[in-house]
This record gives sequence, structure tokens and C-alpha cells, in this order.
Amino acid sequence: MSTQLYDYEIFRDSQAVPAFWYSPNNNCMPHFHSALELVYVHSGVMEATLNGKLYRIQGRELLLVPSYTVHRYSTPVQSDTIVMIIPLSYIPAFQRILGGRIFSLSHIPDNSLTKEVARCMQCCCGVKQNTPDSMAIRGYIHVILALLTESIPLEDMCPGDDNALVRNILSYLHSNYKRSLSLNSVADEFGYSASRFSHIFNKHVGCSISEYVNTLRCKQVAGLLLDGEESITQAAMSAGFNSMRTFYRAFMQVFGVSPSKYVSAFKENDGMRHLPAGLSSPE
Repeated sequence: MSTQLYDYEIFRDSQAVPAFWYSPNNNCMPHFHSALELVYVHSGVMEATLNGKLYRIQGRELLLVPSYTVHRYSTPVQSDTIVMIIPLSYIPAFQRILGGRIFSLSHIPDNSLTKEVARCMQCCCGVKQNTPDSMAIRGYIHVILALLTESIPLEDMCPGDDNALVRNILSYLHSNYKRSLSLNSVADEFGYSASRFSHIFNKHVGCSISEYVNTLRCKQVAGLLLDGEESITQAAMSAGFNSMRTFYRAFMQVFGVSPSKYVSAFKENDGMRHLPAGLSSPE
């Protein structure tokens, strides 16, 4: 299990240095962070939702995810991608340029800019992963940001009220998913009617509150099981499930297999690096 990447998704801004990795059949649940995120699709098709807007990123195309944008990825059939997360504080000169501003384009087609950015992303992945703060990595990221800022106009960030609300909701759910939560209780927490709250959440996140919370819980359980320190029942209860029937149904929906088969697949396939098709990691 790539605990570092999972923790980054949960806590959003826990890293001060860039992260980059190859991600086959890219899927991730809705989240946000202050860092700039780039996804290059080498082949196949990846679907991305940014603040409720759907994009289909095809082979040799690039996706730019601005700071504090709620985003999720899914792969309908097959995709090979490279993901790069760049904390703006890592490059102070560009932090001053991009502070409060975003690129005017998110979906960058197959062109010379995309090719050069992809080449730099691939070079970063080629550098030893245990040296994310090396001069070579810093140099490639300088080139990437320079290419983007010189080629794509910037515009002032104008977050809508709903976008800010969804970010606050996600933060609340990540902090409280082990508690007993319902649509009504979370809607009350934010001062909305259940129907209005449900509409906003579904529009931006693409699922219900209960589905999102159960996904968080299942990912927590998956991590605990792979660590091997708790039984399935203990892990499910500690993650917030109060019914094993609900847990098993949710786990099947998230990972496509039972918890025991999930752990077996991990052990039989050298960890998450070589999981069979149809299984996903806890990241």
C-alpha cells in the first residue's frame, strides 16, 4: 500500500515536496488541496470532474487542476497516466505568480506544450523516488511551471459559494467519518435543508453523502487490513461501520471483491503494484 499517497489524499496538504507517480487506470475519490495537480494521459481515456464539471482526457492530453479545486478521476475502460502534485510553496517565485490566480484552461490538447510538459513529468518519475527534493526534480518543475505560465493565460480565482461549501463539507467528512453521520445530520451542521444539501453535494461530488462516507471508511479498513493488525470486524467497527452487512456491501462496491480476497490479492501480487484488473488500491 502506498501509505504516503493515501495520506496525501486524506489530509490534502501534508506534503511540502512534490509527489509524482505512474497511475494505471486512474481512479480517486473527490478531494482537494492547495497544490497544483497535473495529470498526463499517456493512453486510453480518463474522466475527471473539477468543481462539478466533467472532462474527458484522452491519450497525449494534459489536465491541470488548480489549487482548492474539488476533483475526482475515473477510468471507464483503460488509461495510463502520470500524476504530479506540486505544492506552490516548493517554488516561491511561482507561488507569487499563481497566488490567487488559476490557469484559464484545464484541459490541454495534444500539442507541443503538452509533449514538453509530459517529457519533464516522465523525467521526474525516472529520478530516484527517495530524492523528491533533488536539484534535478526542482529543475524539471521549474521548466514545467515556466512552460505553463508562458503559454496559458492566468485569471483571478473566483470561487463560487457552492465550491467553498463543498470544500468545507469534504474537510468535515474526512475529520468525522468514523462518527455516526447521515444526510440530515450533516445538512444541519451546515445549516441547509436536506434536499438542497443533497443536490449541491451530488452535483459537485457525484455521489451521496452516505456513499462518500462509506468509501472513506472502506479505504480506512483496507489500510488496516493490509497492515495486518486488526481483524475484519475490528477494522470495520473502528472505521465507523455499525453493521457488518453494510460494511461488506460497501466494500464490494468500492473494491469489487470481499475484504479477504482483497488482502489475498495484495499478498499474491507483490502488493498494490501488480493487482489484477478490477482491484484498486486504498489511495
